[in-house]
Amino acid sequence: MKPLPSICQRLSRALVLVSLAWSLGVAAVVALVMRHEMQEVLDDTLVESAQMLQGLLSAQALQRPLQVGASNPAAPHGQDLAWQVVDAGQHVLLRSHLAPEQALVPANTRGFADAGKDWRVHVTELRPDLGLPGGVLMVAQRATERAHALREVSLYTALMALAVSLLCAGWLSALARRELQPLADLSRSVGEFDPLRPGALLPEVQRLELQPMHLAITDLGSRLARRVASEHAFTAHAAHSLRTPLAGMVAQLAAAQRAPADQVQPMLVLARQAADRLRRVVAALLTLFRSGSEVKRQPIELRELVAQLQANGLAVTVQANAEFDADPDLLAAALANLLDNALRHGATQLHITVINEHGHTRLVLLDNGPGMPEPERLRLQSALDQQDYERCPGMGLVLADLVARAHGGSLRLAASQKGFMVEMTLRSSPIDDA
Repeated sequence: MKPLPSICQRLSRALVLVSLAWSLGVAAVVALVMRHEMQEVLDDTLVESAQMLQGLLSAQALQRPLQVGASNPAAPHGQDLAWQVVDAGQHVLLRSHLAPEQALVPANTRGFADAGKDWRVHVTELRPDLGLPGGVLMVAQRATERAHALREVSLYTALMALAVSLLCAGWLSALARRELQPLADLSRSVGEFDPLRPGALLPEVQRLELQPMHLAITDLGSRLARRVASEHAFTAHAAHSLRTPLAGMVAQLAAAQRAPADQVQPMLVLARQAADRLRRVVAALLTLFRSGSEVKRQPIELRELVAQLQANGLAVTVQANAEFDADPDLLAAALANLLDNALRHGATQLHITVINEHGHTRLVLLDNGPGMPEPERLRLQSALDQQDYERCPGMGLVLADLVARAHGGSLRLAASQKGFMVEMTLRSSPIDDA
């Protein structure tokens, strides 16, 4: 069978891919990186402008004389880039037409500097070997222009990062919906699944993580179907167990009405026996399905409990000192039905042995009846193990098995060379306390 794809692995791969795409997209337009790069670009512009101006000044060989306060004529235009030629005495000898008349920064400054909050300045020394007078050249750019450029870069960066994030989020959301669709399909299939319908099956799952859930639901449905079938079988057994003695009573009483007086007494005895059996069946059913059917344990002396059970025609012996904890009502109902089973199958003697071992109490019931063929015993044992009570004849073994399970134990039909042997195992203490 081809391995099923895993939701976890597929989502992990998708998350890695989306994260990588997002990281690459955002990294390309990160605001801080762009701000740093723009600073370098703008600073490089100042440097290049200073070099260009110095070369122009050298090429002109100062055809225009330098003097304090002189400005370079130019056509009217807005100016965000300005320059000054400043001598050692801090005098501005030449400047661009809109540059300040005073030196932007001290003449001994070199490299980059800020002239207050208004200008970003780069200062280079004029080279006398090129025919230039001593002093410095100051090239400046308005701080407002640099701030405007940086604001635009930051805004574009934020918008692009947001667009990349939204695109990746939509991509990841679509992937997550696609990967979780098999879970929604399974939920819908479970809602339509009827385990009691013959041949009903859940569709196969498409993801590895859903396989345990699929198996658990399928197993739960199977157990539910078996439980319902067992309850139907138990109901049928109970109805049969009630109808049989009742029918016998009706038949005996009807015969007694027509019989002569000297023949009535034996018929009444049979009717009374049927009534006693009916009473035991009703008592067992009421005990098993009483309100709040939790096991109510208390110390039991088995010999005293058996003495209260009526089993006319069956001699019952109990091992001495057979004491243990169990629910007396449930145990009495189970034993009464087991004794009745033995009596109806021809047994005249029954011996009960109690064995306490490893936190369990084992009741071994052995009668002197004809016993049971081995194939039949194995078939009944399999039915009891699976709680497939439809395959169990009569209610005695079914009721005993239910009582044993209520005590955390089980019922076993043991192999025996002579007679019929039943082993009823009860947990010695409640499961929660174990």
